[in-house]
Amino acid sequence: MVRRGSRTVRETPPGLGFGNFLYLWLRADSEQARGHDHRVVRVPGMDPWLDMFPSIRGLLVERRDVRPWDRRDPSWNQRFGVEFTREELQAFIRRHLIGSQLTRLGDADRRSVVVNVRRGDYYSVPRLRGQYSFDIPAFLDVALDASVRGAGPVERIRVVSDDVGWCRERLDGLLRRRAGTVEYQALSSTPQEDFRAVATSPRIIGTNSTFSYWAGYVSSFLHGEQAQVVVPAFHARHVDGGRAYQLDPAWTIVEDIPGGWDA
Repeated sequence: MVRRGSRTVRETPPGLGFGNFLYLWLRADSEQARGHDHRVVRVPGMDPWLDMFPSIRGLLVERRDVRPWDRRDPSWNQRFGVEFTREELQAFIRRHLIGSQLTRLGDADRRSVVVNVRRGDYYSVPRLRGQYSFDIPAFLDVALDASVRGAGPVERIRVVSDDVGWCRERLDGLLRRRAGTVEYQALSSTPQEDFRAVATSPRIIGTNSTFSYWAGYVSSFLHGEQAQVVVPAFHARHVDGGRAYQLDPAWTIVEDIPGGWDA
């Protein structure tokens, strides 16, 4: 069938998380701002986030309402400065994310760093481990040096992760050598609470996940030039030679680590 409808729909692939949802929603928002009817198919995994960001519902369409003649959009919309501009990103954050309790600022202590470690299926599923894994302790050692050089001493580190147990076991000694206080997000915390903890911090060290990237975008919006986001240049071995194309060039990007990203 030749699709000639006035509406464009982005199907939502299975298995996506919040960070990937946001890139799809950003695309729909930018297109709608240009006067185009562009929608993303709602899936149940979006619902807890829609409760926090209700205006996103205006960017969605129910699967049952997708028409055979609707145009389709295959874009992932993740290339910073290529598939979306800084201005589009900031407009989206302003329209849909600011004002939520998840982006409400608390005390912005610049002596504290939030470390966001992505584990999960990146390390538990062999295929994904081959694509996304890297030496997290080696990266954090370099990233903490970069954080101190750019924004001064670190007195407190807060770890937010989908595998807090692994972080306590493998990272605690390294982190306690760097800061007098090391805290871990509660095991009972929700993804929404985790996002708020990272995104509202003025100093972030993230790993190679879209969750970290979006927390960085929001922190940069909230804190402006006072924000410091430290991330690895590496994202995934099977895409663009491994280099992350989602990164804001204003961030502090760790280009390499001892032993390399494949160690």
